[in-house]
Amino acid sequence: MPGGLLTELRRRRDERPDAAALRTATSTGGHLATWAQLHDTARAVAAGAAALPRGAPVLVIVDNTPDSVAALIGLTGAGVDVLPVEQGSSALTDLLAPARNPGVRTVVGPARAARAAPAGVDFLSYERCRVHPVGAAGTPAHRAGEVLQLTSGSAGEPKIVRHSSANVWHGGHTYRQLLGLTPADVVVAAVPLAHSFGLVGALTAAVVSGAELRTTRRFQPGRVADALVADGTVLFGTPLVYRLLTPVLRNRATPARLRAAVSSGGPLPAELGHQARAVLGVSVRQFYGSTETGLISYQPDPGDEPDTSVGVPAPGVHLRLTRADPDDPAGTGHLSVRTPTLFHGYLGASGPVSTPDGFYDTGDLARVDEAGRLHLLGRKDTFVNVGGRKVNPTRVARVLDEHPGVREVFVFGATDADGEQRVHAAVVLAPGTGPAELAAHCRARGLAPYEVPHELHPLARLPRTAMGKVDRQAVIATVTTVPIGSEA
Repeated sequence: MPGGLLTELRRRRDERPDAAALRTATSTGGHLATWAQLHDTARAVAAGAAALPRGAPVLVIVDNTPDSVAALIGLTGAGVDVLPVEQGSSALTDLLAPARNPGVRTVVGPARAARAAPAGVDFLSYERCRVHPVGAAGTPAHRAGEVLQLTSGSAGEPKIVRHSSANVWHGGHTYRQLLGLTPADVVVAAVPLAHSFGLVGALTAAVVSGAELRTTRRFQPGRVADALVADGTVLFGTPLVYRLLTPVLRNRATPARLRAAVSSGGPLPAELGHQARAVLGVSVRQFYGSTETGLISYQPDPGDEPDTSVGVPAPGVHLRLTRADPDDPAGTGHLSVRTPTLFHGYLGASGPVSTPDGFYDTGDLARVDEAGRLHLLGRKDTFVNVGGRKVNPTRVARVLDEHPGVREVFVFGATDADGEQRVHAAVVLAPGTGPAELAAHCRARGLAPYEVPHELHPLARLPRTAMGKVDRQAVIATVTTVPIGSEA
């Protein structure tokens, strides 16, 4: 679909040229773009794209401002493949290093980021990548550019996923449909627009629905709370966002217009969900997907009852469970999915990404209950083999998280000097909570002796990625071993 979101912007401009499209709060006030301004700036970027090297992806530093959004939309509309990267991302240095550069010859970003581009890579500020006047439309693109997205990298080195612009557009329409977005909505995005959840769920859904989008250049709970209390109707966040935002909102009025809150990027603990509902006035709905697949499932409004599932399949999504073990109960197994927004492959790799009938292996273990709701049980590649017995770290983490003295927890396996795997737990503890108490809690909650963590690693905080996921590699690199069951 040549044009893609640029075409959608033209429609919004024609319908409501002077209505607010995007507001970005900053320490100095903020940025505001109307639909006409956002369209005209994106069109100027598309015209300027004619001067860029042919066939080379462009890395766009997305700082959540209207200028960065216009650069992203304008370049893809001109047929340029775009790799959006969050402002301040540590991945930027790796991506531009000569040995790992995926072909990027141009970086587009805010003027203050000019030093990010090394020798041999051109840097263009948002302003310099435009052609003026806007009437210089340039040569129409024969194809819309691909959107290249970094995987989270929480379980290893990030990869670059190739998505068509049509996938992004389709995903935005799915979110619009599920959330019932209209031009009357104000979407508050407390997530980076460079990442899949923010790019598709918040930005693209706002563009295709005509809803106003509110965001911040850097996540600050106070500014997000201000936007919600003012007139926010839909909130996008990760579990970490809700954890940080909840105490701030306790001192504010309940957001009067808020009608939906969405969480993605990891499991939302039940207690955090209850706390968030108390200050938001609405339940937080979990949406589950991946960079490779797009949206897989969603929770319809769960109401007051806790829902431990990740909901039901999104429109057009089909699930397949393959039993990991003959003794597994029916409806449980390795999860494969067929989605309308499945990626085209990893940049620089060849070969099929799915089975001949279109199913992609998510790497998750799951079950489907009698009501058709999907429950995630853990990652099949993170199970810990303790003396031939498989331990699910997700289940162990859930048990530990139920203890009132555990504020954050991440469970993983590691191989010791004699070649045996052991269960480790990195935890952020409340004062006065000790390892022996946690060991007793695990046993009381029914964990078998081999499932109780062998090693406990108290940390002041858990290292996390930009999307709020625990950074597994960073945890392993920073932990200090303390045997569980001792008070050392």
